[in-house]
Amino acid sequence: MGSDVPALGVLIDLPLGIVMWCAILRFLLSMVVKEDSKAGIMRLLNGLVTPPVRALQIITPRWVIDRTAPLYLAFLLFIIRFYAAPLAIGYDVNGFADLPLEHLILSVRSEIGL
Repeated sequence: MGSDVPALGVLIDLPLGIVMWCAILRFLLSMVVKEDSKAGIMRLLNGLVTPPVRALQIITPRWVIDRTAPLYLAFLLFIIRFYAAPLAIGYDVNGFADLPLEHLILSVRSEIGL
């Protein structure tokens, strides 16, 4: 599967995947750490996730509260990565592990023997 994805697909999927996973991590960390915390990881996640969340406020439904907005962003990015990008660029995705970022992580994991 890794060689089947065109370079454009990888270039589009990697940033979207990184932002998706950062949004999920920010949502999970915000359950135990204050959102305006001075911790380095939380500041980094806020810096990566806050601009796309603010940009999506235009199309975000009213029932999505501010604390779950990163999770809504992650859901939309997953839908784009799983359905829209393969359809537009022209590669097949049969499962979650076939997405380019996750496939790359799993292949590195298997090469180092974890």
